[in-house]
Amino acid sequence: MVEIVAAHGFAALDVSTLCERARVGRAHFDRCFVDMEDCFLHVHDEAMEELCARVDAARDGRDAWHDEIWAAGVGAMRFLQEDPARAHFLVVAVNGAGRGAQTRRDRIVQRIADLLDGGRTEVESERRMSRTSAEIAAAAVYSTMLRKIEDDAIERGEEFLPELIYLATMPYLGTRAAEDELLVQPLR
Repeated sequence: MVEIVAAHGFAALDVSTLCERARVGRAHFDRCFVDMEDCFLHVHDEAMEELCARVDAARDGRDAWHDEIWAAGVGAMRFLQEDPARAHFLVVAVNGAGRGAQTRRDRIVQRIADLLDGGRTEVESERRMSRTSAEIAAAAVYSTMLRKIEDDAIERGEEFLPELIYLATMPYLGTRAAEDELLVQPLR
């Protein structure tokens, strides 16, 4: 499913093509899934579990929020670079695969926001920040990743990861500190 959807889009996929490619019969598909969207969601959930496990492992042992952001960014970038079809499936195709898939996309953005929201403890200011800052930054990071994957530019992640970290940290650390992130080259 990942390869077919990445190459042709979810709308072009039908059960018979998928069954033929997977070398299973239609009866087997019908026992496992309600429909194509259900199959898509199942495969997407499995791939997201892999991505989240990779990101969590990368973050493990990091004490500082800033270090966690970098570790998560590097972990996610490397995972997405390993398989461009899987990256397309996870980040791009999820936007056109039905209502359930939209919920999955929203969960991805909220997971990013969960990580970024820890930045509120970094703010040394009298103004109180809300979770909205994390959600805005997470949406910016996600939409940038979406565009890079659509443009087949994920393999050049070392070029734009510092910019993603800039987007993620700027609301919390300020413009000057965030600009320092643009000088870091973590994947080279």
